[in-house]
Amino acid sequence: MSVLLYLMRHGVAEDAGPGMSDAERALTADGIQKTKRVALGMKKLGIKPDLIVSSPLLRAEETARLIAETVAPDAPLELQAFLAGGTPEEVVKGLRPHRDCSEILLVGHQPDLGELASHLLTGSASLTPLPFKKAGVAAIAVGALPPRSAGMLEWFLTGAQLRAIGNSRGDS
Repeated sequence: MSVLLYLMRHGVAEDAGPGMSDAERALTADGIQKTKRVALGMKKLGIKPDLIVSSPLLRAEETARLIAETVAPDAPLELQAFLAGGTPEEVVKGLRPHRDCSEILLVGHQPDLGELASHLLTGSASLTPLPFKKAGVAAIAVGALPPRSAGMLEWFLTGAQLRAIGNSRGDS
């Protein structure tokens, strides 16, 4: 059974203040608004994941919850440490229990997501890492979880492109 994986980088987050850990960095007010508009673009594209898996770092979790509200309010949301610095192999292994899902949204960080995309597409994390911008999303189709062959890049959009889609008029 093929699986469509959406890899998404978190939205714009605050800088770490004095005594603040990286894990505590939240989305900025602008980051929240932009992420909500990205969600509208994702909805117009017909994205409706069966499952959302997020890094447990605050900015990623906030991004995942904002997207879930718009595109998949009934989808379970899991926080998984493998999306906060895990290797592509660890991410793939962590997704094994969800191999029956047809669409999964993963929310994480750069450069991890770029390396994961490269791994899914080429088998090597370093061959073609994708340059995820804030709230950017890639859709990668894989034959199965775990993938046994190279996946296919369906599309790769920046947050600005997704916001433009969300702002466009038209049926959806």
